[in-house]
Amino acid sequence: MEDQAPSCSGPFGGATINYPVQFDLRIIYLKAEVPADLDARLSALLASLQVPCTLIQGIAKPEGRYGRMGARIRVESAQIMQKLYASVAAIPGVKAVI
Repeated sequence: MEDQAPSCSGPFGGATINYPVQFDLRIIYLKAEVPADLDARLSALLASLQVPCTLIQGIAKPEGRYGRMGARIRVESAQIMQKLYASVAAIPGVKAVI
C-alpha cells in the first residue's frame, strides 16, 4: 500500500477565519511608483472601511527598489477583509499585500 499525501480543500487545508481577527497587514511596494503619502492613504482607507489600526510603520532602505509597510489592524468580517485587500492592492506601486 502506497502512502498518499493528505489532500487539501483550499489554500489553507479548509481552515476558516473566525472574525473579528487582529493581525499585522504587510504591504510591499516599488518605491519609484508608490505615492509619497502612502501612509496617509492607508490610514484614510482603513478609516473609510472602519478598520481600527493601532500602528502604521514603514521601512524603505535608500539603496533598495522596494519598501515595506505594516499596519496592526482588526477586521470584523470577511467582506471587509476582501474590500481591504482589493483597495490596498489598487494603490499605485503596491506589489503585494500579505
